[in-house]
Amino acid sequence: MWFKAENFENLVQMAVSSGDAPDVISNSSTFQDFATNGIIMSINEYLEQDEEFQKVNEAYDCLFEGINVMGEDIYWISCGKRSGSRLIVNQDLMDKNGLTAPTTLEELVNVCKTISENGNGVEYGMVIPGASSPFERWIEHSAAMSGVLPYDYVNGVYDFSGYAEIIEYVREIFNTNGMLPGSSSMKVDPSRVQFSEGVVGMMGNASQEATVLTDQFPAKCNWAVYDLPTLTGEVVGALQCDPNNGYQIVSTSEHPAEAWEVISYVGSEEVLKGYLEKGYTLPMSSYMDSIVDKSSIGRMADFSGADYEDVYPKYPTVTPEGEVYRDALWNACLPEGPDIQQTIETLNQTYNKALDEAVAMGKVQRLLIKDFDPMNPSAGTIEYLSE
Repeated sequence: MWFKAENFENLVQMAVSSGDAPDVISNSSTFQDFATNGIIMSINEYLEQDEEFQKVNEAYDCLFEGINVMGEDIYWISCGKRSGSRLIVNQDLMDKNGLTAPTTLEELVNVCKTISENGNGVEYGMVIPGASSPFERWIEHSAAMSGVLPYDYVNGVYDFSGYAEIIEYVREIFNTNGMLPGSSSMKVDPSRVQFSEGVVGMMGNASQEATVLTDQFPAKCNWAVYDLPTLTGEVVGALQCDPNNGYQIVSTSEHPAEAWEVISYVGSEEVLKGYLEKGYTLPMSSYMDSIVDKSSIGRMADFSGADYEDVYPKYPTVTPEGEVYRDALWNACLPEGPDIQQTIETLNQTYNKALDEAVAMGKVQRLLIKDFDPMNPSAGTIEYLSE
């Protein structure tokens, strides 16, 4: 069994080509490539016969197009999940400044400004690790909860227009000195250290921070977890959570039935209960959620229980000319960054041009969900178009 590591995709492909591949590999972001290229195999027949695994993991309720399923073929089942992002707050700094956690992005700007103004060059409102996937840490998720997405599922096109107002607010945090100096070039671990030392009021991230702030960089401040702020203070779109803790069978396996037995064992109630209660991940199924002793999972419990989380269908992956959208939108957040409206117009052009070309060449299909519900994105009826 292989687990994710650096250069995971290349290592797996090389192992398959040389005949040295393992029977089982962990799920990864390379799923679509692996499925399309025949590196992993469908598990439909094994899953269908394993009623206990179905029950424990609610397998047929956890089928997500483009994530663990392609068409009728099921390739892996998630036995856990990483939560969507939350606002992680230094409660000591909040109390010291007489503040409460912000529910709107406008309030977030003001809270960051107040903490920095009263911090005398020592304490600051927020940190975002600009050198470590900054846009994904929380900005993209606040946008989704505000109903703003990069892809228009109803019409099957990319549309970044809704991000403009959100980016303006993030830029204002920088402009009003609400951001920890150096954030734009900081990596994630140094930003975590700054928060754990108690000199930063807020940061955004998902459930992995529970173990980071208790084990890796134990926090020297009292910290709390809140919902991310949105444009209006209301949640009008689901927050993306990420299915994980799943395994795939490599197509070259000479013992696929035995490989499934391994997957079934690590996804069994007995194994999962101990794994979940150690706080390594969150339950994906309501069955496991109901039997896990939440008093034993530590601060991971702070990230569980949000009824507005869901899994979004995977929209077509394309390669546009120029910057990828997360990099471009983050750069537009910076005070010295490019014009926000021009950035969005350029992304709309480059991404839809790339999508049209990829569809015309047969590389991808256009994804449509005419009955798309932003609060229940996984429940819609998926269509694929070749034009």
